This record gives sequence, structure tokens and C-alpha cells, in this order.
Amino acid sequence: MSYRFWLYVILVAYVILGSVYSVVTPIFEASDEQWHYPMVKYVADNRLGLPRPDPNEPWRQEGGQPPLYYMLAAILTGGIDTSDMSAVRRINPHADIGVVRPDRNANMIVHSDAEAFPWTGTTLAVHVARFFSVALGLGTVIVTYLLARSIFPDWPLVALGAAALNAFLPMFLFISGSVNNDNLSNLLGNLLTLLIVRLVQARAAPGWRQYALLGIVTGAGLLSKLNIGFLIPIIALALLVISLRLRDWRPFVIGGLISGALTIVIAGWWYWRNWQLYGDPTGLNAFLDTVGRRLIPANAEQLWAERHSFTQAFWGFFGGVNVPMPDAVYLAFNLFGGLTLLSAVAFLIRHAARRSWPVERWMAVAIAVAWPLITFVAYLRWTAETPASQGRLVFGALSAICLWMAVGLLWWLPRRLQPVLAGLAGSAFLIVSALAPFAVIAPAYAAPEQIDIDQYAAREPLAVFSEPDGNGAIALLEASVTSAAVQPGDYVYLETVWAVRETLSRDWSLFIHLTTGEGVIIAQRDVYPGGGVLATSDLAPGRAWRNPIAVRVPATAYAPNTLTVNVGWYHLPTGQRLTFDQDREVFTVGEVELKPAASALDVPNPIHVNFDHQIALVGYELSDLTPRAGDTTTLTLYWQALRPVERDYTVFAHVIDPRTFTIYAGSDSWPASGSAPTSSWKPGQLVEDTHELVIREDAPPDIYELEIGLYRQAEDGSFPRLRIVTADGGMADDYIYLTRVRVLPREATP
Repeated sequence: MSYRFWLYVILVAYVILGSVYSVVTPIFEASDEQWHYPMVKYVADNRLGLPRPDPNEPWRQEGGQPPLYYMLAAILTGGIDTSDMSAVRRINPHADIGVVRPDRNANMIVHSDAEAFPWTGTTLAVHVARFFSVALGLGTVIVTYLLARSIFPDWPLVALGAAALNAFLPMFLFISGSVNNDNLSNLLGNLLTLLIVRLVQARAAPGWRQYALLGIVTGAGLLSKLNIGFLIPIIALALLVISLRLRDWRPFVIGGLISGALTIVIAGWWYWRNWQLYGDPTGLNAFLDTVGRRLIPANAEQLWAERHSFTQAFWGFFGGVNVPMPDAVYLAFNLFGGLTLLSAVAFLIRHAARRSWPVERWMAVAIAVAWPLITFVAYLRWTAETPASQGRLVFGALSAICLWMAVGLLWWLPRRLQPVLAGLAGSAFLIVSALAPFAVIAPAYAAPEQIDIDQYAAREPLAVFSEPDGNGAIALLEASVTSAAVQPGDYVYLETVWAVRETLSRDWSLFIHLTTGEGVIIAQRDVYPGGGVLATSDLAPGRAWRNPIAVRVPATAYAPNTLTVNVGWYHLPTGQRLTFDQDREVFTVGEVELKPAASALDVPNPIHVNFDHQIALVGYELSDLTPRAGDTTTLTLYWQALRPVERDYTVFAHVIDPRTFTIYAGSDSWPASGSAPTSSWKPGQLVEDTHELVIREDAPPDIYELEIGLYRQAEDGSFPRLRIVTADGGMADDYIYLTRVRVLPREATP
């Protein structure tokens, strides 16, 4: 069978898979779709008018994105009545976005039967926009094939391989099945790469049509996403190279004028609008103000620590970056990607040494190598400013990336064996991408099974929680703690069974508290029931379900201790709670022993907090976890030098209100009251450091955090702190909350 036949097979398979992803993934559960679609709706409702980024509006930062994708999607969906969006787009206020938890809670939206087929209203509009995205993704796959054919016209198999890797990449399918402006920018960025490659391969001066097409695609790209702008210097360089090679000034001058003028005509108005509104033609300042910047820009060490989320979100990390594939799949994909790209480098070195290609091919190769590298550097610059370590952000260069993976996979084999390996690799990608919607995505959003409530008819419920007005009621039928003993950093697991007695009028949140004997809540979990997928106001009387819950104990929790496990319900907007037995608000499920972590060091409450790979806090002890206002509590810290420390650092210990950052007790001093300056420490040395914390007499009775850190006084008068290094090597905050302290009222004087 011909290569064209297999190309059609790949394209048809992509359309089927992309459509499956778009249907199986619940609406608003794909990456930032819950913000992208409201942008489409606004543009449709306002006759292609554009909003501004606003954290209080449903489109949030997407109001600052280049608008072409949203305009096209708005044209396609403008005739659909989407007035029900607020009813369909019900935000899960407790969703674990960007975090994977053992008890799920991955859904960003609470879903209902309104999303069922046949689709209507907002649900229909979202699916129409999703199918539009699938079509854009199809264009990207075709571009990938054409790019490979342009660079290696005598090697059609590598073009098929690149197209298959692109088409069957799970993350590409997931994004292509969602409402996301990346789908248009991915197509245009890769198409522009193809046009530049064909431009530099021309043996004669290009015609005005090529320049016009170049300008149109560039303008459309700049009206789709800002990253396309990084291709403009490559276009200028390509035109200059053509002029020098042909010894003709017209490609650079005329080509630049035609393509540049069209680019400005198509996209210039939007950048001028940004200048007028924000004083910045890109509008990035307004975008970042809305989406949020990192408190401390990421350095190289932090970015390296985030490599796992980057690679996962390149291969396939679904939902709100909280629905992963099995670890073994990522391992296999990482090995494949790493080995094929290294092999591609060897392929290029081999041909460079042999000088076996004409200059036109080398220029095309240079562009196909440079664009992914430029895209990656731009990604690093972006994610250093805002937490966005997702490999999908380099899909604007995906055609070239897939090309080089296909080259690296095949070049070292004899030509007769290459189809076998290409078929195996393509089939493996196809199988994983075909299984993921049903084995990974759908189960993450499945509602818990209905339990036969009749089996509990002969038992009294453990508690019946009622609404304040006495109408709605929900019963706790079973509850148990499955964890007998845990250590700091572990999860406490609960098994609960609930049943609705009377219709609930509001959406109540389930809370689980781990409370010490002193009455301090050291850990809590707030979720909607059923792993986050149920809303209590939707549940009919008689609905019963099993609800496992996992609560993580902080890694620095004070141990040993006995933790009481309490459950209850509250209304997030008002803070009201459901009650049982007239006025009780929490039901005690049981207790769990919190034991100290294992440690080779003879210190109380062993922990390990790494401060900039220089100093570790390895243990601590507090004389009183419930001091009264005006009292003194003694804090003993145990430090260990991880390497020679060149500077002298001051230890700060604060009893602080994390809501207002008011300090109600504090101690700032060199370790051991100044007798053990950090510059004198030897690697491995253990230092005992005591601080007397005097609670302010005006401290209100409340629960506060015990804040610890290290700083030095710099020559410029600033006080730079040491940042904490996380277990995966990332750089975290420059302080840590060790434990909570309950401050009691001051004793009345007689």
C-alpha cells in the first residue's frame, strides 16, 4: 500500500481519536477551558467585541490573549443560546488543580444531566468549539507531514512517522479536543515553519504570492498567540540569506515589505489596542497581573525541578494538570523521546561530517532545529515568571519535534527494517492514546456508585446532619479510620458512607479535621462529596454513596501526638454548618497515632527542611503548644550543616497570624544565642539552638503559625533569606510554617 494511503489512515484515526477526547472529557475539564470558553462567549455576545483580563470575570486572564481563535469560535457558535452558562459552569471551589490526590477531587466543575446528549445551550457551543479545535489539530498533523517531506523528500517514511507521532500524542489529542487558543497558534506556528523552510529551499527568487502567504500566516499567528512573534527574526534572516545566496536584494526588501505590511495590517490593530489600554503592546503586564506571577522568579534549579511536570504535560497530563497516566507510561515515553532526539543529533553530526547535503537542505534543517530550541527558551522565560511548567506550551514547534523524533527512530536501521520499527512505534502511541480517554480520563470524573440504602435499614445512622432551617438532612451511615498510625507527611485515610435523608437546599462542603489534644487543627480536607463530583443540592432523598477521603499530615507536624479525626459539613459562602443532636457540628470518627519520623539523629520530632543546600533543620521541640497571651514558650531548633557555610545567618522564629502577617512573638538571633555562628559550622555538625518566644499580651485568642527561616544582612542593607529546597529539588518559599500554636486568653489577675 502507498504512503498516501497510510497518511489517510493516520489522518482519519486522528479525527476519530480527537473527537473521542472531545466527547469523553467533560466540558470545562480540559486545561484552562473553563476560562477559554467564557472568552468565546463574550466575543460572540458582543459582536466580536473584546474584553479585558479581569480576575473577577469568568474569562480571567484569557481576556488578554490575542483574539483570533476566540473570534473564529464565536462566529461558529454565535447562533447558539448560551444564556445557561452560569448554571452549567458550576465551579468546584475545592478542586485540586495541579495537584494529584489519592481521593480524586480532580474535577474543576460540578457536572449535571444538562451536559447529556443531545447537547443544547452552552454544552452544545462548547462541543462545536471543540470540534473546531479538532479540525485545527488535523491541519497541524498535515503540516507535520509536509514539513518532513519538504526537508527529506526522498524519505517518505519519516514523514509518515512524524505525522503518526503528532497525531497519536495523547496530550496533543487532549488539547485538540478542547476549547483552547493553542490549537490555532499551534497550527499557524508550525505552518509558518513549513513556509520558511520552503522559502529557503527555493533556487529562484520567490514570487509575491509566497511573500503574501508568509505575511498572512504571520499576521494571523500574531493574532493567535504572542509566541509566534519569535519567528519574525527567523523570517527576516531567511529573506536575507536568500538575497545573499541569489545576489538579489529583492527577496529581502520586497519580500520584507509585502510580508511585513500584511502582518501589520492583520495584527497591528490588536497590539496598538494593547498599547492604548495597558501601555504595553503585548499586554503581558495585564495578563500577568491577572494570572499571577511567582513570588520569587524561578531560577535554573527550580525549572529543573519542574521537569517532571513539563514532560508529563508534553506526553499527556489531563484535566487541570491533575489527571495523570500511569508512571510506567511516562517512563516509556521519556525513554523514547530522549533516545530518539539524541539519535537525531547523531544523525545530524554524521551528515555534517560527511558534507552530504546541499546548502538548501542545511538551511531547512537549521530552521527545523532552531525553532524548537527558540520555543523552548521562550517557554523557560515564561514559566520563570508564572508557574506554567507544561510541555504542551512548546506545541507551536511540535511538527519539527516530531520530525526529529521520527528521524532519530529510523535513520540507523536498514531501509527494509524501518517500516517495522515505525509501525511498532506508531502502534504503541495509538494504543496509549486510544486507551487514555476510557482508562484515565473518564474514571477521574465518574460519580460514585449508588449504594443500596436498604442494607442499612436495620441500623441507626451514626449521625444525621440537618440544615439550619431544619429541612434538608444527610446521614452518616458508616465511618472508620483505616490508618492506625502515621508519620508526618503521610495520609490519613477514612472510609465513610453517606445518604441523603431530605433534599438539601444548598451545596454543602464536607470537611475533615485532624485535631491534636490541645484542640489545634493540624490538617484538614475540604471537598464536595463523592470525590468532588457531587453537589448536595442535586442529590435526591435516598441517594447513598461510599466516600473515601485522604487527609495529608504536614511533613513538619509535631510528633508524637494523638490526632482526633472529625468530620462535618459547612456552607462555603456563609460559613454555616450542618448540625446533629441539636447543636453538635462535628462527628468524631476515631483517633490515629502520629509517630515521629524515622531518623538516625537523636533529636526530638525529626524533620528535614533544606535551606539552599547549606543548612537543614532536622528537628525541633516546643515547650508549650498552647501558651497564654503574655506567657513565654521555649523553642529548640536542631540544625545541621549540609556543606561549609560561608556567611553568618540569623535565625528568625515568629508566632504569626498567616492571614494578616501580624507577629505576636518573635526571636531573631544567631544560632545558640550567637555562640555558634553558621560560618563556623562543619559539614554534618549538629547545632542546638534555643529561642524564647514571649507571646504579646494583646495577642487575641486564636491559632497561629510558627514561622522559621534564616537571613543575613547584605552590604546594601537588604536582608536576603535562604530559600527552601523541596524534596524534588525545587526552590520553595524563604520560610516554613513548622506547626500551629494555640494562644489562650491571658489569665485574669486577681
